[in-house]
Parts: sequence; structure tokens; C-alpha cells
Amino acid sequence: MKKVRKTSLSLFYKQKPRRALSKKQKNLLKVTLRKFLFKKRNINNKKVFLEVGFGYGENLIHLSKNNTGKLIIGSEVYEPGIANVVEKIEALNLKNICIYPKNIFSLFNILKKNSIEKIFILYPDPWPKKRHFKRRLISKTLLQKIHKILKKNGLFFISTDSQSYLNAILIEFFINKNFLWVNEKIKDCYKRPDELIESRYEKKANIKNNKKYFLKFKKKR
Repeated sequence: MKKVRKTSLSLFYKQKPRRALSKKQKNLLKVTLRKFLFKKRNINNKKVFLEVGFGYGENLIHLSKNNTGKLIIGSEVYEPGIANVVEKIEALNLKNICIYPKNIFSLFNILKKNSIEKIFILYPDPWPKKRHFKRRLISKTLLQKIHKILKKNGLFFISTDSQSYLNAILIEFFINKNFLWVNEKIKDCYKRPDELIESRYEKKANIKNNKKYFLKFKKKR
């Protein structure tokens, strides 16, 4: 019997154990979500923002409300979060959000080169144990994919409350010569950019009294 080859991509977005979905959540995922699923034709001749791992969608909704003339794509595999966003999109009658409920690396293979204006990855799992560092999302592989789809001078926003992850992220960008660090100094990273809103994960960081870091990078070429 032929063995299935494992890839590193599955490490980035494994679905975590969770409670059983409620009847309402199941209906939102099975029925309502269909209306908002991403399709390649959605991006024709449109200015596009992409949020990777939107969690419960606070920032995704914020982006939608404040950028009505742009298409906002949200990628997430956490089903309760997806259900929460779908319910909000319907309730607020938002017309410019598409949901991609699969591994982000499969979306990279669909999106055209130089098609995205801004990309957001907010509070990705820091995988704090050294043996799990290989599971961190921000990596050489990810930056190669981001560089391909981001427009020239396009912006890439990252936030984290992990000092260890912050250091690792900066190292990856210093090695990669295709991005310019807009913040320039660590002290410039403490203020949340106007494009972002306080999310559930940021509130958790505040409760833990963790420092929060907001990084902004620009594609140079």
C-alpha cells in the first residue's frame, strides 16, 4: 500500500480540538457560508485585502466596513470563528467579504501574481516550545508566497505578543531582501496601526500583561 507523503504545510493550520458545534453554527457553515465563499472570479479588476487566520473576525469586519470599495478575503479553518463571521456578515449586510475556509497555502496557489494590496496576519500561534518552532506560520516559505501575490509597494501587517516570535519574524525579513521594514525601530512597533482594531486575541494579551508588537512591511520589488 502506497504511503501518503506528509508535507510541512499541514503543520501551519491544523484544526485544534474543540467543543461540538451548535445546531446554529452547523447551519451557518452548511448553508449560509455558501453565499460568501471565495471564488477566483471575485477578484477580477478589484483592489483586494487578505487577512490570514482571522480568528473570530473582529478585524475582518472592521476592514470590510472601512473599505467598502475593496474586496476583503478572509482565510480561516477554525469553524466556530468562521460561523461567527458569517453570522456578522449576514446581520450587517456586508457585500465585500469572501471567506476561504481552507489551508492558506492552497489559496496562494489560486491567487494571481501582484494581485493583493494589503495582507494581515494578526497574532498567529507563536508555538512557544522550541520543538514546535517549525510549525510557526511566518517562515521563508510563507514570505516567498506573500511576495508573489502582493503588489509592488503593497503592505504586509503582522502582530504578535511573543518576544520570541517577534525575533524570529524579524530574522526572516532581514534574510529576505524583497521587503522593507516600515517601522524601522522596535519602539515604533508598540502602537496599533489605524488599519487594525483590537481583537479577542489582543484582549487576551492585555489580560496577561504581554507586550504587543505591530510590524509593517512593504514589498520593494
